[in-house]
Formats: sequence, C-alpha cells, structure tokens
Amino acid sequence: MLNRELLQASLSLVIDDEQELMLDFYNRLFAEHPEVRPMFGADLRPQATMLQQAIAAVLDHLDDGEWLGRTLGALGRRHNDLGVTPEMYGWVADALVTTMAEHGGGAWTGEMTAAWNDALGAVAGLMLDAYPAVAD
Repeated sequence: MLNRELLQASLSLVIDDEQELMLDFYNRLFAEHPEVRPMFGADLRPQATMLQQAIAAVLDHLDDGEWLGRTLGALGRRHNDLGVTPEMYGWVADALVTTMAEHGGGAWTGEMTAAWNDALGAVAGLMLDAYPAVAD
C-alpha cells in the first residue's frame, strides 16, 4: 500500500511553481543518459509542466484503481509509440528520486525515498502493462 500522506508531504517539500525541480530532473536524466535527450524538444518547460501535473494527478487518484489503470495505460501506450523502452523507466525513477532528495536537503528522509521508489515502480508497472507483449 502506497503512503499517500508521505508522498504528498514530500512532494510539497520539493515542488515549486517555476518547475525548477522538474527542470533539474531532466538535466540529471540527460547527463546520466544522453541517449534520451533527442526524445524531447528544445524547450523543456512544457514537458516539465506536464510531468508535474501528471504526478499530482496520480497522487490525487491513488485510491482509484480504474482511473490509474486507464490513464497510465494510455500514457504507457504513448510512451511505447515514442520509443521509450522498459529500461528507461528505471532511469527516470532514479533521476527523479535523486533530484527530489537533493531539493529536499536535510528534510528529505530515507522513508520518503522508499515511498517514491514504490510509487514510481507501481506507475511504471501500470504503464508497461500497456506495452504490446513481446513474443519469445
């Protein structure tokens, strides 16, 4: 069971109206995995805004399995169409949680890191469920 209160409190600790957290996340992701940079446009602000809104929407719907499955399934299909590989989900989660912890500073806890790893793993799982099955 995901800890909604901890996720929301930790997001409130690091989120900002200027998308600094999200822009720092993208900078970290591209530094660690430059091969994904061409998948994004030159201006990252619209993408940063979308990601921030998507995270907030998922937290708002944590108790609505139908919404999560439908919404994240559609998002997963779009990501598959864009060439996002399953491996990339881990890259994104690692970069996002590391950036959040950095922004949280001394107020960020190991419990927060664990909660976000669990949440992002669940999100990735629902998105990847929408990928076409790969025949062996």
